[in-house]
Amino acid sequence: MYLTMLGTGNGFTPGVLDSNALLEERGSRTLIDCGITAWESLASLGIPRDSIDTVFITHIHFDHAGGLESMALYSKFVSHKRVKLIVPAPIRQVLWDQYLRGGLYSPDCHSLEDYFDVLSPEENEPFDLCGGITAEWFFTRHIDGKFSCGLFFGGQYAYTSDMVQDLPLMHSLVERGARLIFHDCQMGNASVHCSYSDILTYPPEILDKLCLIHHDQLTPPSGGPAFAVQHRRIDLSMCPDCQEHTEEDPLVLRTIRHMKELQKDETTGHDWFHTQRVYHEAVLLTELSPVPVDRQTVALAALLHDIADWKFNGGDEEAGPRAAGQWLESCGAEREQIFHIQQIIRDLSFKGTGERKKMSSPEGEIVQDADRLDAVGAIGIARAFATGSSLGNLIFDPALPPRDGMSSREYKDHSVRSTSVNHFYEKLLHIYELMNTPQARSQALSRHRFMVAYLQELYGECGAGGGMHQELLKQFAL
Repeated sequence: MYLTMLGTGNGFTPGVLDSNALLEERGSRTLIDCGITAWESLASLGIPRDSIDTVFITHIHFDHAGGLESMALYSKFVSHKRVKLIVPAPIRQVLWDQYLRGGLYSPDCHSLEDYFDVLSPEENEPFDLCGGITAEWFFTRHIDGKFSCGLFFGGQYAYTSDMVQDLPLMHSLVERGARLIFHDCQMGNASVHCSYSDILTYPPEILDKLCLIHHDQLTPPSGGPAFAVQHRRIDLSMCPDCQEHTEEDPLVLRTIRHMKELQKDETTGHDWFHTQRVYHEAVLLTELSPVPVDRQTVALAALLHDIADWKFNGGDEEAGPRAAGQWLESCGAEREQIFHIQQIIRDLSFKGTGERKKMSSPEGEIVQDADRLDAVGAIGIARAFATGSSLGNLIFDPALPPRDGMSSREYKDHSVRSTSVNHFYEKLLHIYELMNTPQARSQALSRHRFMVAYLQELYGECGAGGGMHQELLKQFAL
């Protein structure tokens, strides 16, 4: 049984999508809530909307039910698939009369049943949620006078959706056998949600079972109760933890110490913190991979990918693989694994828009995606200017056009006068289309849009609006 948070936000934070979930069991797929970003989220994960079999609605707010009209119309007129809609009995008629009727009513369609196979269970009435998983809904306190509920399913799991702090409810769920509770959390002050500070007042036996949703953090903080991660597929058999806490093996830990010391004074954007981010992202993508992946190989390749970057070694593309091989040999690594990691490092780098080479293994695809994610978005912008400065590039010259379709030789030639802004057009704005995995592509899309917005603001502040660079930017708007 798997659960993927399609979003962990409240409907208002860019990049953090609606707090809806996808439950998968025995080939069946169920949405727990269907907000307005649900379809965008599924598309970014490569999941067709017509693969959804069931939808359960916890309450009627746009970030939890705003995507139902789209599903109804798509199912009836495009896929012709009857989706099961499970809506608690207290809001069954309200959902149609006050929420969907205005957009879905026609002479031929005048009820929910004209679009869905509707099931309306009462409180504590068991029903099939997904692939034979039995569930019941329970009341939650969210907004006074407005219905809201959560789910208890599989005899071990609870999902609260939106709610305020409610210790008696938590105790009752634990008494029923809940080993993992997906719990509403709002960072900062909250009135109709449970604030993070409120959550921290729960006793340890409750905190240990929580996985926080709705927290608005694309990169959740560490420490305290577990935080769900947007688009992270959770194997519920791994309970009570919502994340795997795998102890690294000695070789990986030794390599971490080596790279941390080697890169401590690096100032070009290829420092230890970059390597650390790539390593953490690569391990996460490994856990999400639908195909078998060697975790140790991914971890080592991610840690060693910038051990000797060709950009700062006279263009020598073998500097990195050579240094990585020497380190791994000194640690007693297997020769076959060393060759694999060297090949990943050799093929990893972007070498111009005119030359694109596919990675030869799923481990390589994951490390490449993790590295490229750190080249886009806010951190990508910061690193672009740090690297550009180290290469002697200007920040921006409105009269200097970016180069297009560069070969590897042209991309590596730093004697050509260039700017850090041109680097966006020559590399960074192309990265989204180059991602290998759907999970990385989803993150890359939000970071890509952030870079486009940043460049628009930059041109306005520089008085270059309407110029060549802004015109070229139109083709990258997604």
